[in-house]
Amino acid sequence: MKKAPYDVPASKKIRVILDTDCACEADDQYAVSHALMTPKFDVVGITAAHFNTMFGGATVAETAQKSFDEAQKVVDLMGLHDEVKVYHGCADVLPDEKTPVDSEASRFIIEEAMREDERPLFVAVRGAIPNVASAYLMKPEIADKFTIIWIGGGVYPEGGWEFNAGNDLTAANVIMDSPIELWQVPQNVYAMMKVSFAELYEKVYPYGEIGKYIVDYMVNHVNKGMMGDMSVQREKKLMEAGYSRAAIRAMYPGGESWQVGDSPVVGLMLTDHAGHYTVEGAPRFEYGTCRYLLRPGNPRKIRVYNYVDSHFILEDFFAKIKYYFG
Repeated sequence: MKKAPYDVPASKKIRVILDTDCACEADDQYAVSHALMTPKFDVVGITAAHFNTMFGGATVAETAQKSFDEAQKVVDLMGLHDEVKVYHGCADVLPDEKTPVDSEASRFIIEEAMREDERPLFVAVRGAIPNVASAYLMKPEIADKFTIIWIGGGVYPEGGWEFNAGNDLTAANVIMDSPIELWQVPQNVYAMMKVSFAELYEKVYPYGEIGKYIVDYMVNHVNKGMMGDMSVQREKKLMEAGYSRAAIRAMYPGGESWQVGDSPVVGLMLTDHAGHYTVEGAPRFEYGTCRYLLRPGNPRKIRVYNYVDSHFILEDFFAKIKYYFG
């Protein structure tokens, strides 16, 4: 890619590890490409995460490989093959809260966390969190070396099933019980990142192979791929539950929109949205239900976000993809 149009002072730059279930759904590609176009970030590596097999792959290991392949494709389409390395992630869920799953990704997280570097390190997690949980279990000394921004967890205070947390609840509980600084972006907040296909065709599709690819990928995913197939089953179940066909058709996803719910990690590293989070005692997740087991008196504190500025995040992405690939 060409040089950025402005310089970011060294004192403002940060190191970033992008942890991504990139082949699951259709929004990770936007967060990955956005981060790679952001001069403030030194993306030191991308770690691939597994995801639920309902979205493709006969085994957890296959989903982790799919995420690796998709992240590599995004890097290649941006012309960064020789500059950004993708690491294979955990090939299984954590068996319990004391046993890590060894992986190339977890070892890389440890290596980068222990590196002597004055720039702060962020691990931006958009999916299940076993790569980071395993790294911590393998070497607890890394706990004060980085900050996690995690897209995951249900709506406070009740919680309930949420895709990213539910894909490895054991790993999520390891992180909640750890002393690692955690900024959590729960489901109702990452759902604020709505985007229409019309906007994507105007502001993303014309710009390079990467722009065309990520828009086509999203549209096909929503209306022709896995989500299209699931919509038929979902409509039947909701009608059985008493919803009208009109109400169901107006629900998310509505056929020409999606949410780029992974992109808040980029926005929060650009500006931390002061005033839009609370500091809470870290909860745990109840096994089986994914509900929160609240611990308000827990001395281990985390940030829980209640808002992200979708306009700021999306407009920054649109401007950058036009500049670099227009």
